[in-house]
Amino acid sequence: MKRTPITLFLVASALAAFSLGSCAKGTEAKPVVVASMIDSEGAILGKMMVLMLERDGIPVEDRTEFGTPDILRKALEAGEVNLVLDYTGSGQYYHEGGDPAVWTDPVRGYEETRRLDAEGNDLHWLTPANANNTESLAVTRAFAAATGVKDMPSFASYVNGGGQVKLICSQAFADNPLGLIGLEEAYGFKLGKDQLIILAGGNTAEMLKALSEGINGVNVSLVYGTDGALDQMKLLVLDDPKHVPPVYLPAPVLSGAMLKAYPAIPGILEPVFESLTLEILQGLNARVAYLGEDAGTVAREYLETRGLIGK
Repeated sequence: MKRTPITLFLVASALAAFSLGSCAKGTEAKPVVVASMIDSEGAILGKMMVLMLERDGIPVEDRTEFGTPDILRKALEAGEVNLVLDYTGSGQYYHEGGDPAVWTDPVRGYEETRRLDAEGNDLHWLTPANANNTESLAVTRAFAAATGVKDMPSFASYVNGGGQVKLICSQAFADNPLGLIGLEEAYGFKLGKDQLIILAGGNTAEMLKALSEGINGVNVSLVYGTDGALDQMKLLVLDDPKHVPPVYLPAPVLSGAMLKAYPAIPGILEPVFESLTLEILQGLNARVAYLGEDAGTVAREYLETRGLIGK
């Protein structure tokens, strides 16, 4: 039977009240430290998690826009933060040695990441959004029209034909067998060091600016599937028919201690992430990254519109 938003709200509220009551007996309930990465999507979804927990009376410490992915993960494992936004494909970095093909499948990747983190780290992946924030390459539409480059096969032909290329991307993508290395092997091309501008972090705002403005000759950039500036900057994502990079579904990750203290949290956050799609996230990200709106305001307005929090 399909659960309506009001049913989820009532059930989650009741569970949260029970959880808070059990935690508060004889002691003050500890706040849930909510943290996220520093990009627009991390800020928006982090604020949504904060607002949803506050709606049900769960004490929260807001540490959204906490830092880079590696810093955020270390803080979660160390217990410095308790609830974070992460991406299922990141399991390949946290748990090495498995079958790489797992991470290119949305269901298998999520289940494997969830299992390994629960067993090894007492970290619990909650319901993900059905929005693949995967890594891709993009060019400007003008470049595509001039060169005929519209997907990875045609990009490979362009490279192998001596076409001028300056790709900007993160170090992690450049070194990843399921990133640039994997794309080169799958489509039969190779970029030299002089054709790359490599940045330490994975925030694509700087990359997309370089691409759209042609800074330092950049004409190809790493992008993520939910980047909000793709349409506004007139960029074209190069289709990857072989599906080389992993699937990255955004999901909350909760420490075992806080899951035990507040068992209602998975149910509270579930309707939020179930409501998100690729197009919705692109639109929300565009409001923050491109139009300069406040992430907290964008998050609140979305939850209000969906009837998940009151106005």
